[in-house]
Amino acid sequence: MKKRLKSGPTPKKPLKRETEPNQSDSPLTFDFSNKNWLRSVSLGGFTNKLSDENMFAGYIFELFHKIIPVIQDNWSEIVRSQGRGSWRHCHPVVNEKIDMVLGIIEQIHGNRFQSDKAAGPSLWQLGVTQNLRLIVIHDYTNNHLTPVFVDYHHLIHPNDHFNQPDYKRYDFCPVDTYTNT
Repeated sequence: MKKRLKSGPTPKKPLKRETEPNQSDSPLTFDFSNKNWLRSVSLGGFTNKLSDENMFAGYIFELFHKIIPVIQDNWSEIVRSQGRGSWRHCHPVVNEKIDMVLGIIEQIHGNRFQSDKAAGPSLWQLGVTQNLRLIVIHDYTNNHLTPVFVDYHHLIHPNDHFNQPDYKRYDFCPVDTYTNT
């Protein structure tokens, strides 16, 4: 009869998950290490190009002064509501829009985010103002958000009342403009 070898110590207590993945108590952080999230592109009926530097400056101020702080302060509630109530513009990207969003991400970043990390409910649309939407990847294991692009004109989930009719003529990309100077 063969003797069974122990593969390691036997745990005294069974391991227990304290929280669900999307309900971490650790503080939400933003990961801005990817420099291309501000790149503007046009793809099919989508564009996030802007009219000029002034439009870009206004939107960036809105992003960093209002949207990001509001998201950080209310993240637990945003995750629980999943696009309902006060946070109706903050929700996982809907299945019908995943391919569109992944196409935009690929055009902006190449294949960097083409992994299981960029699929399903980890892709979020975040908006707390009328038209500006930030598209992010939520890494629930570290509770941080990685911005992948900005939907300045609310074209991922368009709304006739808020979309600007002349956005198709815009051609300003801040990354192209400022990296060439």
